[in-house]
Amino acid sequence: MGFQWQKDIPSVQNDFNQALAKVIPGPFTTMSASRTDTGVHAFEQFVKITSQDDVDLVNLVERLNKVLPSQIRCLEISLSNRAFKPTSDSISKEYRYFFTNTIKGNSMDRKFIANNPFPLDVEAMKFCIAAIVGKNDFQNFVSMGSNVKTTIREISVCELSEINPQELFSSSGIFPLPSDLESCYQFRIVGNGFLKQMIRHLMTALWKVGNGRLSVNEFMLLLKGPKNPKKLWKVAHPKGLFLFRIIYPEQ
Repeated sequence: MGFQWQKDIPSVQNDFNQALAKVIPGPFTTMSASRTDTGVHAFEQFVKITSQDDVDLVNLVERLNKVLPSQIRCLEISLSNRAFKPTSDSISKEYRYFFTNTIKGNSMDRKFIANNPFPLDVEAMKFCIAAIVGKNDFQNFVSMGSNVKTTIREISVCELSEINPQELFSSSGIFPLPSDLESCYQFRIVGNGFLKQMIRHLMTALWKVGNGRLSVNEFMLLLKGPKNPKKLWKVAHPKGLFLFRIIYPEQ
């Protein structure tokens, strides 16, 4: 489920607000740093809680975790400036997309890690990934319904590597993986902002480069050239995508 509250639809914000209502008095509002889509996960999320009444912070983390669903954990609570806006005050965000490359993916893996069943030319993918770094117009990598002033974004880090997911996921305590899954790909991207489903569009395009259905030159034209009016692909499965880290000036 996504973060943003929606009527009659399960969401992280809804579960979080229900838990908060049990441990703090009076009316309150919550605002997150990022609205993740349904099926997308988060290792880290910042939420501003604005309460009408004074809140006792003593043992609040422990009290909140006792009433939160097991898949949602509060790591820290601290006072913030009233003017603080978790969305616009961040310097950058880091996302990671995890996937395997096997003929048939394990259904258990699929809960948190996607799978591409076709052979991939990883070096061709990495060539395109290097071109993503810097300032580019991602107009060909955004879903409809995105109300933004510009589709230009600046990416500071973009890389593809093979990792042992057990080392990363075990530290969270809430993303269990099959014990025999010891290798997967990690697409890591850090930028000053992201468009609607932009990373999932990039992931699908890179897979197409990897399996030869999209040439490197065609990818470059989509990244550096004019807007393409055609719908070229379906976005990658959301369950491989994680909001990993959000950076603020004081950090």
